[in-house]
Amino acid sequence: MAARFVQETLRFFAVSDPGRLRLRSASTTTITVVLAMAVLLPGAHLVGQPLTIALLGTVVAMQASAAVKDKDQRSRVITSMLLVFPAIAAVSLSAVLSQFGKVADVGFIVVLFAAVWVRRYGPRGTALGMVAFICYFFALFLRAEPGQIPMLAVSIVCGVALSILVRTVILPDRPGLEVKRLVRALRAASIDVLEVASNRGDRNLDLLRKRLDKLGSTALMIDDWLDRNDAAQLLSVTNDDLSVRIFDAQIATEQLVSALWALDPKDPWPDSLGQATTALGSCLQNNPSEDQLRAARRLAAAAADRADPSTQAGIATAVAMRAVQAHIAIHRITSNALKSAPVPQEKPEKVDDEPTGLNPSTKAAIQVAVATSAATVLGEIISPDRWYWAVLTAFLVFTGASTRGEILSRAGHRVVGTIAGVVAGVLLAALVGNNQPLQLLLLVVCVFFAFYLVTVAYALLSFFITVMLAMLYGLLGTFSIEVLELRIYETAAGGLVGIASAYFIFSTGTRTTMVDKIDDYLDLMIDIIDTSIGSVVEPGTRTDLVADMRKLDNALKDVVTAGKPLEMGPTTRTRRGVKRLMRIMTVSNRSSHALARAGVGASRGEPSSRPSEETSQALREAADVTKATIVEVKRALAGEHVEPPEKLTDTSASDVMLTSATTPGPVRSAVRSLGTLNRTMGEALTRA
Repeated sequence: MAARFVQETLRFFAVSDPGRLRLRSASTTTITVVLAMAVLLPGAHLVGQPLTIALLGTVVAMQASAAVKDKDQRSRVITSMLLVFPAIAAVSLSAVLSQFGKVADVGFIVVLFAAVWVRRYGPRGTALGMVAFICYFFALFLRAEPGQIPMLAVSIVCGVALSILVRTVILPDRPGLEVKRLVRALRAASIDVLEVASNRGDRNLDLLRKRLDKLGSTALMIDDWLDRNDAAQLLSVTNDDLSVRIFDAQIATEQLVSALWALDPKDPWPDSLGQATTALGSCLQNNPSEDQLRAARRLAAAAADRADPSTQAGIATAVAMRAVQAHIAIHRITSNALKSAPVPQEKPEKVDDEPTGLNPSTKAAIQVAVATSAATVLGEIISPDRWYWAVLTAFLVFTGASTRGEILSRAGHRVVGTIAGVVAGVLLAALVGNNQPLQLLLLVVCVFFAFYLVTVAYALLSFFITVMLAMLYGLLGTFSIEVLELRIYETAAGGLVGIASAYFIFSTGTRTTMVDKIDDYLDLMIDIIDTSIGSVVEPGTRTDLVADMRKLDNALKDVVTAGKPLEMGPTTRTRRGVKRLMRIMTVSNRSSHALARAGVGASRGEPSSRPSEETSQALREAADVTKATIVEVKRALAGEHVEPPEKLTDTSASDVMLTSATTPGPVRSAVRSLGTLNRTMGEALTRA
């Protein structure tokens, strides 16, 4: 029983944090903070410097660990080293300008503008801008003076050096272990979604959709790993080959889930289907022996041979066998190096379209400058000593947000998290008192959970940061309930100013952004249809369908991100409409997966397996019907009047092909996928 509980717990964490990436990131930042405090606090005391000197170095170390997000290790180290220059410059500027009263406020706004403007230079520019902002802010917070600049610079250098030490020596990148964990997470996600699909007593469609979404996001994380690493050096297999194997496993699992869900829950499964799913269960274990894998393959193949391919259960059995083959291939790639290592393939350089008009980072920088200027005025009206909290909030609500809805959502999360954090901070401060070791321990715990949960909910980040500040005030001997109350007022003021700026300065509509993202997504989908059908009617031709599908998956992520603020819209009708549209886009993505899988399968076939001319023509016509439906959806989203279809049906190709027993497998898969995709897209044209 205990072993079962441990196994289920580990699987839960594998699915909730694929590859333990969040755990690793939070652990790296926390260890960096602990090491910085362990070195800088005694060091500052030894040389007779105040606690504030050590705290700045600790904050820089934390920022260097959390903000540097370059894709490869070498680039991350270089960026970390470069952080020293904007950090020292910002601290020096803050310390000098603070001697001239309001001039320091103007300097802060200039630094904020620059911090956003440099985001155009990618992850490195973003990191350099963030550390400059944080250092200027903390120099104000800690009331740094010009005479302290040399020691502050030493503290910054030490903080950056310690972050590099943690990143390269204590917790260095281990891409081989990372990809194995990601693959385990893919298996865990597959088990979870198959359990829901196999449960005939409790048909929970919402849970099934969530599990399918988790499976897709895990596969995308493996694809992101492939962007950052060369699989040929670690697994003796090319990135392209591993990507295809992961794609096969994902699509086979999605198709099996669809086939199982379509079965009548009242009817018992045939023995062949039960055996095939049992074989798949063996392959989804993390460490099966070679004998177990061979036995699973034989069992699944025998079950598929006995199954009736004309029935839904027979189709499910065949798909289960394909999933068994895909997962066995992944096991052998990640567990055993291939005998001959292929030559690594160079990745083609991405060519971005030249942007027109004002650069988005410049627009955001102007928005931030206006917002922080207003926040400075409003913040000083509330509190001349704590005005910078309003400025901080006005700046941070723009970080990672670009539309009015996103900024409104982030501001709301920040205010709610801050209020909850103030309550918790007051309670903890009363319990902890002046116990410095316990205050430091709680500060470290808050750092860990703030960075571990930041991608789960922004409010949680604000909550733990506020509690951390309560502990920090305790360490500095300046804690008071009034100070934390002021933080609430200043945060609310900064959030309101940020929202106002988002609405009136270079306003970007949330719905407009969502429609643009959907439009891009549907354009990619049309390309997938053309490429997939081209492969099916011309077997043996090389395609880049797997890479194209990952582009479609990423485009769907952009759609979901853009639509999320609207899912909390002001009216029930708006919320329901957006949620329904997001669900249609997600389901259509899975149909596109199946269609691309048919195209990939055909591309591996022989030219002699080409379907008849009549079949090819019918398939092209079916594709045209589906593409026409997609075009109608685009028109409807653009605001044009589109008559909803009277009845949603499969494409006409079914009548031509499914009556022929000699129709190739990829053709049949393409027909089913097109029919499902056409019905799904048609749902977007009907009224809920």
